[in-house]
Amino acid sequence: MELRGLLRLLPLLMCMPLLAYADRLAMANVKPAGQDVSVTQTVRYCVDPDWLPYEGIREGKHLGISSDYIDYIESHSSLKFQLVPTSSWTETLSFLQSGQCDLTPMLNKTLIRETYLHFSDVYFRSPNVLVSLKEQPFLQGFENIGARTLAVPKGYRLAEYIQHYYPQIETLTVASEPAGLQSVLDKRADLFVGSMFSVNSYIQQTGFNHLKIAGWGGPEDELRMGVAYGQESLLPVINKALNAVSEQERILIYQKWNNVTVIDETNYSLVYQVICATCLLLLMLGARTYFISQYNRRLTDKNQQLETLRQQLEASNAELEFLSTHDPLTKLYNRHYFNRLFINNEQHDQSAKAGMCLVMIDIDYFKEINDTLGHNVGDRILEQVSQVLQHCVRESDVVARWGGEEFVILCQQSSLPLVESLCVRIAERIKHYQFTDNVQLTCSFGVAKLADNEPMMLCFERADRALYRAKAQGRNQMCTDR
Repeated sequence: MELRGLLRLLPLLMCMPLLAYADRLAMANVKPAGQDVSVTQTVRYCVDPDWLPYEGIREGKHLGISSDYIDYIESHSSLKFQLVPTSSWTETLSFLQSGQCDLTPMLNKTLIRETYLHFSDVYFRSPNVLVSLKEQPFLQGFENIGARTLAVPKGYRLAEYIQHYYPQIETLTVASEPAGLQSVLDKRADLFVGSMFSVNSYIQQTGFNHLKIAGWGGPEDELRMGVAYGQESLLPVINKALNAVSEQERILIYQKWNNVTVIDETNYSLVYQVICATCLLLLMLGARTYFISQYNRRLTDKNQQLETLRQQLEASNAELEFLSTHDPLTKLYNRHYFNRLFINNEQHDQSAKAGMCLVMIDIDYFKEINDTLGHNVGDRILEQVSQVLQHCVRESDVVARWGGEEFVILCQQSSLPLVESLCVRIAERIKHYQFTDNVQLTCSFGVAKLADNEPMMLCFERADRALYRAKAQGRNQMCTDR
């Protein structure tokens, strides 16, 4: 009986290892509950249709730097992007708010946009510049615009920034960056503010040779991808892909679109007409047309050489203009600029002169520093003093190197007590500043307030006399000519 029982159990015992192996195989091929499964997700996105080289739409196709980053994310994630064409940047923002778009690939973060968008990490940076006609003066920034009219693209971050920090600036709202440049050419605006890369691209493409870069235009662009509310789950995927882009790949994308030239469709029509005319001339004139084409080819080469020389000359002129108004060592305004704009300019706006004060500053015993430590140390100390002065003054104040170890500060819309407080603050900062070779510095100050109907030259002479009194009385002090 026992033998017959064992014989009945034998087939079952032989199959048990196979059953166990089948169970293990089945467990290995079943994903645990909640495990992430790669599923393709379609993302609708909108772009600025007229902001090359950053992004644009031509013949229904997305072009520009952001298009390459979209392609990169699509190839390194499970996301599939679908372009929703728009006619303007304002319409793009409207689509994002209404839910017609899930994402836009290239924009700045602002407080208003944060009310309907979530933002990725910054993946591209670019400075903003002021653009004017060539005859306009060079401006350091928004604080020197004064009564000039500034063109700003509608819906851009810069419009929100200027309204918040510089509400006194008179602005002209334009539809796009090309429209802003055209408004300066038409003299409807004195200045335009936009991204340096796109402005440079438009000027090269359209031949706006009467324009120049006239200064820096506020904070640099910190471009990110914006994701509409309700689509926050896209951000980790986007940030992961963006962070995986190597520095070499970023450089290649920038170089690709920085060198591109977009030809307007009307130019194609002109090319076709020239080709037809050339063919007709070939049939009618034969050999003569051949020599004309050779002449035209040589003429084109000469024109290209002249264009290259013109661009080099413009660059040299811009550099010379900067050097003519700035001190090469400290990068402050120089004496020539100060004299031309304030001392010798009798036509200067009388209303602007109200509340003007002059401060003359002289570094005490500076000659001994040059004699004992050398001129290299002396030059470094002059640079450091200029940094202290720029840090202490207001944005509306003008700081210039008058010559040698002397500096001048013109304070607008101020008073003698405020200017005297400024001198005390500068002296205290210099006292505690760590200068090169641990040199201990002091300065003497001469202060004067511009009187009603007083020429600027006389006010300057009074400030200079006050400075000499401060030096004669032992230095390291301030004298005021009241």
